[in-house]
Amino acid sequence: MAGPQANELIQLTPWVRSSAVLLRAWHAIRRNAETSKQKSTREEAREFGMDLPFNLRKLSKQLFDGYVFAKAYGATPPKGPGRLEKRPIVVAPLRDRIVQRAILDVLQQESRLLGLREIINTPTSIGGIPGKGVDTAILLIDEEVGKGRVHLAGSDIASFFTKIPKSQVVEFIRSQGIDHEFVCLFESALTVELENEARLPNEDRKLFPTEEMGVAQGCPLSALAGNIVLSNFDAELNDPSRGLVCIRYIDDFLLMGRKSAQVAKGMERAREILHDLGMGIYDPATHGSKAFAGHISDGHVFLGHQLIPGSYPPSANAQLKLRRSIDELIAAGQKSIDKVCHGHALKHHDRSFADTIVAIDRTIRGWRGSFRSSSCSRTFAALDHWIARRIGDFERYLDDHAPKKGERRTRAIGVSNMDQPQLPGQSLPPLK
Repeated sequence: MAGPQANELIQLTPWVRSSAVLLRAWHAIRRNAETSKQKSTREEAREFGMDLPFNLRKLSKQLFDGYVFAKAYGATPPKGPGRLEKRPIVVAPLRDRIVQRAILDVLQQESRLLGLREIINTPTSIGGIPGKGVDTAILLIDEEVGKGRVHLAGSDIASFFTKIPKSQVVEFIRSQGIDHEFVCLFESALTVELENEARLPNEDRKLFPTEEMGVAQGCPLSALAGNIVLSNFDAELNDPSRGLVCIRYIDDFLLMGRKSAQVAKGMERAREILHDLGMGIYDPATHGSKAFAGHISDGHVFLGHQLIPGSYPPSANAQLKLRRSIDELIAAGQKSIDKVCHGHALKHHDRSFADTIVAIDRTIRGWRGSFRSSSCSRTFAALDHWIARRIGDFERYLDDHAPKKGERRTRAIGVSNMDQPQLPGQSLPPLK
């Protein structure tokens, strides 16, 4: 799996500095930033895009001079409503995320990195791989069910991102015969330093990656790092002698076999491999939301899908998350309507009625895109009916709280005023 000889270094540094690579990386980061729930993230992307050519040239020059990654912000939101467990999220500045994405794009597109190409081309590794998605995993599952592999076991990988050995990942990248400057840039991009570390409680601070161990959850390079570390895991559990297929989406994996004993034995081997990495798997008896074992007819949930052959509908939890997201957007939109009706201008991070409708549409499109392999018209029709009802509620809120006509109504809807452009935070003129 090694790359070219040391005297045949593959020069990737000039490529990662190029305007074309940085522009493509910007568009990938922008799409995520514009739909972020964090106002500061959306605002940062808006400001960067206002003078995009200048900012990309500046980024290219910084890469030429020796790019220095800034310290990131560490947040620890709960893993879900009502849950005590926290998720360590590292929020890096926008410029750093663009550079990280550019590094990822260059590595994924360079055909001469033979060892990396082998990992990327692993057919059962789905997450973080160009051209693959959740629907790829569902299609693979359906194909294996058709071959008689109807006994299953699946689990999240415990402590996945925080236990990825950075040195092993960096050494693998170096072994591909890449120029030293790019390898150093890659290593710096994986390193996590928090600007608010001193302000975090001790129990929260321990959740984040250390200097030697772990990568940032949310970093564009983290999935690639995980795929590199688990390449042997994928190879061993998919060895034909086991009679199993192991489908893995980053830190979620599913074993499928024709006999339950095969699957149980495979899970024990998976546990051993992950234990050597400081990771682990969950027991279905004590962590039913994180692990399962049984027959395909039991309708277990994997990657947000209920494993029902022929339909693979979104799980009840996935549908609930969509409803909650739409409810949150509508609640924020109602606050914006109230703000305008009380004579205050909307700030850049506020969403008017029209902006809220667009955000809901993007949310629905993105969610539906995750369930392209689902064939469950009744489920989708019920969701459409619920969404239509909530949009109707939102329209009625606008009618009940905004004037029937005039400037404040148009501003609440989302139409700008050309006669008197408003600065952020400036109040609207009094109604005549």
